[in-house]
Amino acid sequence: MFPIMVDAADQKIAIVGGGPIALHKVENLNRFGIVPDVIAPDIHPAIWALAERGLAVVHQKPVEWADLADAFIIMLVTDNPDVNRTMAERARAQQKIVVHAEQTDLGNAQIPAVLKRGRLLISVSTSGASPSLSTHIRNRLEEEFDERYEEYVDFLFEARQYIKKHVQERPERRHWLKKAVEARYLDYPDEREHYMADLYSRYPAL
Repeated sequence: MFPIMVDAADQKIAIVGGGPIALHKVENLNRFGIVPDVIAPDIHPAIWALAERGLAVVHQKPVEWADLADAFIIMLVTDNPDVNRTMAERARAQQKIVVHAEQTDLGNAQIPAVLKRGRLLISVSTSGASPSLSTHIRNRLEEEFDERYEEYVDFLFEARQYIKKHVQERPERRHWLKKAVEARYLDYPDEREHYMADLYSRYPAL
């Protein structure tokens, strides 16, 4: 498996199935600003509630290939093995990204356990060996990478963008970028303010 980050915000993500697992997938995608299509004859009430809030697009019907032909990622979560296999085989033949958590051999991609702190994303995968272990490791990481990291990574982003634009010499860029990851900038917001003020003073915007 090759790990990669994909910007799928403007792509069609289709979930085939309408039960509790589909609900979990919808909620997970919503965390990343994605509004998926859900196709199934029976739809969980909570999915309908999300659809009413504009967080899912529901198609209450048996799935057909036409529902998936323009999808970028297809998640198969039905309790019908024949439907899962038929759609998976056709989707893979069409070079689609296919996810099936329970039968990984049907898909060509897996969704890891994810820790999200604003811009910071840490993903954990056991390549399908044990999703429970992935979740366990993710939960342990939550203790170390706590809520402080959300503002801290925003600071790193702001600093890096400014440095790329206004600091011309590479050795100086490396100095400022390396300095920004010192522990004091994680723990003390005032230190982050001093860092940025010093950066603005030394390299004023033109």
